[in-house]
Amino acid sequence: MKTLRRILLPLVGTLMLSASLVMSQTEITVIATTSILADVAQNVSGGLLNVESLLPFDADTHAYEPSVDDAARVAEADLLLVVGMDYEHFLGGLLETVGEDVPVAMISNGIEILPYGEHDHEGEEAEHEHEQAEPLGVLGDGLTCEDDHEHEAEATAEAEHEGEHDHGTCDPHVWMNPLNMMMWASNIAEAFAALDPAHADTYRDNALDYAAQIEALNLELSQMVAEIPEEQRVLITNHEFMAYFAAHYGFEIAATVLPGGTTGAEINPQELADVIALVQAEGVPAIFAEVSANPELAQLIASESGAAVVSTLYSESLSASAPTYLDFMRLNTRTIVDALR
Repeated sequence: MKTLRRILLPLVGTLMLSASLVMSQTEITVIATTSILADVAQNVSGGLLNVESLLPFDADTHAYEPSVDDAARVAEADLLLVVGMDYEHFLGGLLETVGEDVPVAMISNGIEILPYGEHDHEGEEAEHEHEQAEPLGVLGDGLTCEDDHEHEAEATAEAEHEGEHDHGTCDPHVWMNPLNMMMWASNIAEAFAALDPAHADTYRDNALDYAAQIEALNLELSQMVAEIPEEQRVLITNHEFMAYFAAHYGFEIAATVLPGGTTGAEINPQELADVIALVQAEGVPAIFAEVSANPELAQLIASESGAAVVSTLYSESLSASAPTYLDFMRLNTRTIVDALR
């Protein structure tokens, strides 16, 4: 009995120490602003850190208003992951009031950024040649995109006064090109390594493993897109969020129902008429709207043009139907292919 006790006591002590280390490790809390960002971060963490999404599934970041609970969670976090380019405009003054001591990692640095507003609702009779917008540059390498919402609002007001659209502000929807998620994973790994140096190599290895999954996903999506003849790869979307997808997989975005990159934008009657005329001229079979957006305008355009409305795309967040980023991209791509094929 004494012999058994001598064996068990060190074993119990070791197990308690291991449990204590795991508990201590998971007490490191990382808040990612969106569910898409949180999913990538969880893959890089591999369970070593407590990674949570600030926004819930099915949230529209353009319309979200932080709660008191959100403020408390940010204040208690050890690290906050953000997309950057002022995409987290919904946070308002939250960081200044409760999160000024919380480290913030902008994980889109190193990605080539596309501009908003590279297509107008005018000139609907013109032939479209699948031209792609010229990148503005690489974020963090001579390109900064902060306060874009403020600049965009000023530019939009001036453009409306002159009867034109704004051009040139940064489009933050970089996750719509899956290859950009390799840079996200790498940047997250480095942020985690700085936060928890003891597991730096593990985070970097996890990022490489996730990059391999992304490469496989990209091949899978490319095979899906190949089902659509090139001349039929024309998209009309509810708001500007598909530019990175379109540029990478060879689509043209002929128009958006709402100008700009937010679901809260407004369209005037002339622009609405232009979109209807464009849909009729192009013979586009479907107008794509997001699950989280109001599809009324898209439905109005569809009723006038004869196109169908597909309102099952996901743009800003994950959902029960697509609980991971890989699922999110598969579901969106299959929806687009089925509608245009």
